[in-house]
Amino acid sequence: MAWILLLLAVACFLVPFFTTSTHIVLSVVCMLLALVLLVVATMMLLSARIGGATRNAPMLTAEELRVMRELAERQRNGLAAPAAPTQAGTPAPSPPTDA
Repeated sequence: MAWILLLLAVACFLVPFFTTSTHIVLSVVCMLLALVLLVVATMMLLSARIGGATRNAPMLTAEELRVMRELAERQRNGLAAPAAPTQAGTPAPSPPTDA
């Protein structure tokens, strides 16, 4: 549907190029209609894209939610977060020292 509206908008943009100066009202109406059609089609495409993205978004599992709550609780209590796991053979980065 949005693609049809875009084609109609292009057609409305082309009408003023083929009209004479005596039909200036027709040109103005077509330009305004093209603008409206372009905005509506863009909104339809954005709505479809956003709607498709939210349906496929994975939900948090109970385990991931628990880990996030524990991290937030540690940060609230002023405790440091546990060190992130590193790849085998790679030393963990040392904390910065104040010189």
